[in-house]
Amino acid sequence: MTIRAKEVDKGAAPRQVEAEFRDSTEVDFWVEGRLAWKLKTKHLTQELRSQRVHAKPIDLTAYDEKGKISAHIVSDSGNMDKNLRYFRARGHVVGSNAKGMRLQADSLLFDKDADRISTESRVTVRTEVGDVLTGRGFRSDAHLHRWEIVSGVSGSLRNLSPLQGLMQ
Repeated sequence: MTIRAKEVDKGAAPRQVEAEFRDSTEVDFWVEGRLAWKLKTKHLTQELRSQRVHAKPIDLTAYDEKGKISAHIVSDSGNMDKNLRYFRARGHVVGSNAKGMRLQADSLLFDKDADRISTESRVTVRTEVGDVLTGRGFRSDAHLHRWEIVSGVSGSLRNLSPLQGLMQ
């Protein structure tokens, strides 16, 4: 079912909205017969001209090929194209993977074609073993397994025992 409506922002020109859902919405994204992503949100709109989908807030769960949860992202808002080639989360972004790594940032971009997650904003990463690293910019595979902080890295390391053998 397609709902056609015009949404008017205060002081802005009306924009065409193809579909709008309020209160509680869940959207499942399937790839080759398997659940790849599940999006939960309170407000979802799709623009008619650009085919962009906007959601507020974002609660996105990613699943691996075996159907297990591989990553989870929450944020204040986000948008994506209709075919989920990209997904952009904004505002108080928190991401985590199944191993316990946790990422905090102001924004995050998922590029499906590259199967990568990135941001240019400041980030804080808490690793699976409790190390806390901060810096600017972040790049990772889509499931937050192989990642890097791009610049200005600082932090605290809790467990140096694997590194201590290299320093002797």
